[in-house]
Parts: sequence; C-alpha cells; structure tokens
Amino acid sequence: MFDQARQFTLDHAEPAAPAERPTLTLVQQADASPPAQPEARRFELPRSVWAGMLASYGVFFAAITIATGGSGQSVFAIVISLLYTAMYFGLARVIARQAGPDAKSPLLRGEALPTWCGPMDAKAVYGQILVVPMAVALFGVGIAVICAVVL
Repeated sequence: MFDQARQFTLDHAEPAAPAERPTLTLVQQADASPPAQPEARRFELPRSVWAGMLASYGVFFAAITIATGGSGQSVFAIVISLLYTAMYFGLARVIARQAGPDAKSPLLRGEALPTWCGPMDAKAVYGQILVVPMAVALFGVGIAVICAVVL
C-alpha cells in the first residue's frame, strides 16, 4: 500500500521522465534604482511621556513602601524591583542614544505621530503609552489605602 511513490503534477498528466522535467532558472533584472535602506524610526516621544512613565512607577514604589511599613525584607524586595526598573529604562535610553540626538517630536510640532498602525494624535499616544504605568501607580496607591485602613 505505501510502497508506491506518488507524484503529483499541476496538469494532472502522467509524470514526466526525470530528463524531461523543466528546470527553474532565476533571472535577476537590472534595476537602476539604489538599494532601499531600512527605515530608521526612533521613539519620537516628548520628554513628558517619559516623565509620566517614570513618575507613575515612582508613585507605585513609594506607595508600596508606605503600604509595607518599610520593613527590612520588603525594602530589600522593593530596592531589587527599583534596580530592575532602572535597568529597563536605562538600557532603552542607552540603546536609543547610540543613533545620536533625536529630532523634535512630531507631537511637539502639533503633528500626528507616525506609527505602524497609522498616524496618532497626542491624546491617543499619551493614552496608549501611559495607561499601563498609571494603572500600576493606581494599584500601588490602592494597596497603600487598603493597608492603611485594615492594618
């Protein structure tokens, strides 16, 4: 049953003999245009976006420190988390600065920010970028309030 090899062709005709099979040849057409360079996109975000993110994480860590009462074990865990957060933002900054100084953000010029999904206005950019950090900060404040009320 399985010892017969089956060959399929596009025209459903009998398979051609091995010597009669056409060979593919790749032809490269000469193009007078220069090779395309990849797009070099940068963050193009205003400093206020970065400040908002860092402030949100600062509020979170401060609220968690207050909520835990500053015990030695909790401070140790919070410091480790702060170091990881600093590495996350610090490495992104170091890598971004390798390409030189950024041009002025389109948002600061009153233009839309070009993104992969299309142009976005300032409200959409701020909303999409800052919603998670602000939710994290709100979570930390909520934990601090619950600890203050319950404990």
